[in-house]
Amino acid sequence: MAQYIGLFAAVLTTSSLLPQLIKLYKTKKTRDVSLAWTIMLTVGIFFWFIYGLMVKDIPLIFANTTGLILSGAVLVGKLIYKKYEQKI
Repeated sequence: MAQYIGLFAAVLTTSSLLPQLIKLYKTKKTRDVSLAWTIMLTVGIFFWFIYGLMVKDIPLIFANTTGLILSGAVLVGKLIYKKYEQKI
């Protein structure tokens, strides 16, 4: 039962990155996306993924593999579309 709760939590928290990712790539506007937050999130997820591998925890591995892909895509979008940001 704990594995199912962990997988459900993983799906919800990981998929929370999707709206930001979709908006970022549709609008190419990254001004409101913090680069520091995106880097910290991606690095944090990477270490959770490593930890999941070390303890052989399927929900941690699943969530953080997916999270790493999504947060990495947000980070890449932030870096690519940064040139579209308006300077104030």
